[in-house]
Amino acid sequence: MLGLPRVGKFSSRENLEVDINRDQTETGSTQFTRDPVEHALLEARNLIDSALLEFRSLPAPRFVQLSADRRQEATGATLTDLVARARRTVLISLSGRSGQLAAVRTVLGDLETRTRTGPGRITVRVLGSASALRELSAGSGAAELAELRVTGRPLAESLVRDVAEALVHAPGDSTGGLLVRDRAAVRVLASLFMGAWDASLPWRDHLLLDAYLTTDTAREVLARLYAGSTDAVAARELGLSLRTYRRHVARILESLGVGSRFSGGTRAAEMQMFDVL
Repeated sequence: MLGLPRVGKFSSRENLEVDINRDQTETGSTQFTRDPVEHALLEARNLIDSALLEFRSLPAPRFVQLSADRRQEATGATLTDLVARARRTVLISLSGRSGQLAAVRTVLGDLETRTRTGPGRITVRVLGSASALRELSAGSGAAELAELRVTGRPLAESLVRDVAEALVHAPGDSTGGLLVRDRAAVRVLASLFMGAWDASLPWRDHLLLDAYLTTDTAREVLARLYAGSTDAVAARELGLSLRTYRRHVARILESLGVGSRFSGGTRAAEMQMFDVL
């Protein structure tokens, strides 16, 4: 066999080397190789690169269910990622759960650092109960960085970034939450947030009102507003003049941003500002 001439035919290795050189010349590649193993690896790398490019071109899933395992860590990591990509607005509603409060406190700290060192300012709005906001603000600069408002209505946990993405977690849901990328759904979530926001009380006003409500007289006035008592009856029961009673009522209604006496009492009760008798 060794003495026979090879006419018009190469060995399998030579055939492969010719094919390699021809393919690389046709494609304009400058990486020539005469090693079949290296050629196979290059082909595998090309396939991986093509698959990666195709994967990156696919649209992101519109709804992603987060795992319930290690819920706190997963939620915190997702919140951090969303806030890191925010450019204009961050809308946060608090449920009062300690794990969410800790995660939100962390991302607000990151935003504060980013605001000091980076260009532009991001509008951050946080909505929650008085107790949730009080816990969030304790030992942090949340009140300086974000706009805070108090509501007495129960809220689902949510964070909306730039009306583009949202992370939501409904009360009683045992899963790790839902990452929403569907633009129409995110716009609905943002609209619901802003509706609740417009009906809420600014945090600074709440603090002023809350300090005023520590007085026995103010609490008694609020209780009678909630009960629907007339001014004359309520003033007589409290031993106040009608004018003095009405001054208390006017101050409360103005602080609460409502126009009627009954609405004032209801609003204060919803916001858990006092124990309704």
